[in-house]
Amino acid sequence: MKKMILITALFSCATLGSTVVHAEDKDATSTAKIGISQADPDNPVGPIDPIDPDDNPNSNDPTGNTGVLRIDYISNIDFGTQTISGSTETYAAQKPSLRTEAQVSDLRGTGAGWNLQVNYDSESAGFKTQSGQELKGAQLTLPNGTPKTVNDNQSATPSTAVVTVNTEAQNIMTSAVNTGLGTWADQMTTTDVSLKVPSGNLAGDYTATLEWTLTDAPA
Repeated sequence: MKKMILITALFSCATLGSTVVHAEDKDATSTAKIGISQADPDNPVGPIDPIDPDDNPNSNDPTGNTGVLRIDYISNIDFGTQTISGSTETYAAQKPSLRTEAQVSDLRGTGAGWNLQVNYDSESAGFKTQSGQELKGAQLTLPNGTPKTVNDNQSATPSTAVVTVNTEAQNIMTSAVNTGLGTWADQMTTTDVSLKVPSGNLAGDYTATLEWTLTDAPA
């Protein structure tokens, strides 16, 4: 429903004989106001390109989560196919380009803070083949990434941390009180996301499942 406001301005001029009256200068005040409400919980935010934070391309790995505090996007990691080695090797991630590794939106407008944690799936920890064969001694490390947001975000920046993934939930990005409002992406480059693999493992295609947990207050 549209609302129309009509403003009527009145002006009058009268002749007061030969007497001219000058009004005294007066100070005046005015007001400007706005109401800020929570965002639409069913309107997801696209991933932020860390190279150009104001460019929001379509995501290949959206979570589909809704709500005013949510994980929008988590990148799947691919280390490619490697040749068996007689020594311990450390491999860098190859796919995707990891423009955005993990993206969180806090559209509550309360400044309560939040905490993003990651760990291996507790029911099938570590890297395994479809038949259950384990990649023994493998160590996945997620680096201390760079928090990215749109250029005009006025909120203070959340913090990030290095995580060597195991079955215990560990903090990877944390928003203290009155920080991390809006949408934030933890940028991790391919050379910094690493998998250390000892020698003596069997050939095979191995996959690990990572669990990401977002809580509504900083840990």
